[in-house]
Amino acid sequence: MLLVKNFDTPDTKHSLVHGEVKEITLGGVMFTRAIFQPGWSWSEDVKALVGTDSCQANHMAVVVAGRMHVKMGDGSERDLGPGDAHLVGPGHDAWVVGNEACVTYDFAGSPDSRDRVAKCPCGVSFRVESDEGLDHLVAAVQEHAQHSHDHTVTREHILNELNLV
Repeated sequence: MLLVKNFDTPDTKHSLVHGEVKEITLGGVMFTRAIFQPGWSWSEDVKALVGTDSCQANHMAVVVAGRMHVKMGDGSERDLGPGDAHLVGPGHDAWVVGNEACVTYDFAGSPDSRDRVAKCPCGVSFRVESDEGLDHLVAAVQEHAQHSHDHTVTREHILNELNLV
């Protein structure tokens, strides 16, 4: 099997005040490239959008350029830079350090799995293990969008983002 997509034509693109996030899905894996400009911070750029005190997403990622500082809810913190692969769990804040954009690649899912992953621009992910759970996935995404962002999302939109239509 050979599957190829390019971030120049992503499945999804989200523009932020201080950056952008592009997503592509291949063989059950969601690849996310985030470019955060100097001045970006989760607490200033994303917090108000999602309505939580900290980022609740899991990140399995690598920094390829720039630097980012991550502070966990328990007080532990760390600078991340080029070549740093990292796992960051829910309950954190993060911000760009220095005058260079921070570029990260985030991964979710597993190759050739039947997992379906839908991700809100705020960073919250929803996952089901098989297509039998799609109705629950759609309902969860719709409820999150409505209650957290006062935004209505159609079933067709969600299925399109999952590359199912």
